[in-house]
Amino acid sequence: MKNKIKTKIATIAEKNRIADRIMDVIQKRDHFLLLAHKDPDTDCIASLVACALLVSKFHKEVTIFMDSPVSAHYSYLLAICRYNGVKIAYGKLPNARSFCTVIILDTPKPEMIAVNDEISALLTDKDVVKVEIDHHVKGDASYAGDEGCCLVSEASSTCELIGYLLLKMSNQKEKFKGIEFFTRNLSLAILTGIIGDSQMGKYLKNRGEKFYYRVFTEIFNELLGDKADKDGKNLSSMEAVFDVIQNFSVRERHCFEGIMELKNTEKSIHYICIDEEKSAELFNNFGTELIVNVSKSAADTLAETCNKLGLVVYYDDPSLSGFVQFRLRRSANYLHADLRTVLTELKIKNGGGHPGAIGFRVNKDEIKDIKKYTADIITRIEEIVGVKSA
Repeated sequence: MKNKIKTKIATIAEKNRIADRIMDVIQKRDHFLLLAHKDPDTDCIASLVACALLVSKFHKEVTIFMDSPVSAHYSYLLAICRYNGVKIAYGKLPNARSFCTVIILDTPKPEMIAVNDEISALLTDKDVVKVEIDHHVKGDASYAGDEGCCLVSEASSTCELIGYLLLKMSNQKEKFKGIEFFTRNLSLAILTGIIGDSQMGKYLKNRGEKFYYRVFTEIFNELLGDKADKDGKNLSSMEAVFDVIQNFSVRERHCFEGIMELKNTEKSIHYICIDEEKSAELFNNFGTELIVNVSKSAADTLAETCNKLGLVVYYDDPSLSGFVQFRLRRSANYLHADLRTVLTELKIKNGGGHPGAIGFRVNKDEIKDIKKYTADIITRIEEIVGVKSA
């Protein structure tokens, strides 16, 4: 399946067959390694944790691998992993060859997976089962999992698809006797991903997404409220979770405000274009992880401010790559636009995303004047998605 373009699962029957295969893999295999994309966002981290908790319910050994530590925002999710015996490895992975099953989550295409040399070898081993769960389709998204083991479908988030698996398992009481699926911690992880990617439902487009969002949030919100600790230290509502993942630290707020000072509102797409010198300064002062997270928030803010689209452009960390990053987000009131068409029409080979948000990279050697290049890109985007200039 590797490098085959991702498409929406054609029928409900096929989706059910794939889900059944994945459930069999979870039951019958041992020693699971969970992977996701580089620079993980909210849905990515939450899907890693949710999937790890789901697999661990079957008394399996589970390890999550990430290329670097994540924001303190997600400390409650990582604490859940530690409490439930899920190992987390950063950068290095001792005894990588001991894993017989890999689950790849929320990653548009294979080259975006956070790996090291040992894991790369693992992914090419035919004896290792590769399961994939992801909500990125169309554009240049391509499969990384084995045929028949890829639960890849349009959804509000990858966590929604894990919730779908959870519902199927919970309805098969004879097959999964004695397993309590709807626990507080697993519910919290899934809820984090769903509300994080949809911004509390604002960016949902079709009836299917809205249906699953309503079903899952009602179930999970009720569970969180019922099972919250009496002292109030645990998160006990959707709103509380959303506040945590949205809340900026002092350093993040300082970085965000500095970036927003560069905003340009002359075009119908509000944008921020950060030149190479300023980008290097930001990375030196704040670091890669913080810049990635804040740039996404800035794109969201720009989109909501102009009520259409928001774009943030910056040079990658100069110590790591030679690319320019483009992050495009639509507003909650501009749901008719599927931003993945931008990737297709511009023939972008290094990018991915979902209908409401995309990101892509361009080699900086291809760009002589970043401001002119950004202006040209915006003109093309306006033509592709039908945005009318102000």
